[in-house]
Amino acid sequence: MKTVTVLLTTLLAATAIATPAHRPPQCGTCNPVSGENHCDITTSCINTGTRFHCACRAGYKASKNNHDISKQFRLNMKDYEFLVFTPESTECNTLCDNPYGMGPNLCSEVPIYDHCRA
Repeated sequence: MKTVTVLLTTLLAATAIATPAHRPPQCGTCNPVSGENHCDITTSCINTGTRFHCACRAGYKASKNNHDISKQFRLNMKDYEFLVFTPESTECNTLCDNPYGMGPNLCSEVPIYDHCRA
């Protein structure tokens, strides 16, 4: 019985390490007051409904590493799925894989998140 308990404990510990926490990503925000936000000149601070985020111009992203949430993210917002958002002070000069796509297909290589945590 002790062997079974040790085996189960080991399996549970390994599963906990291998399974990422299902928490929404922490996305950078910006101050919407002109002159007080720190969005890079290649981005604009825009209202996403409940927060403000720096947004790349259409067709651009911040990094070739599409899954680096510390550099870029997209949000599940109707009619804004095409925008790539960045934390403040993040340059946004990398052309998207499909820079001439339309709607949610534009920059679709950057993952969409349902929401961000504070």
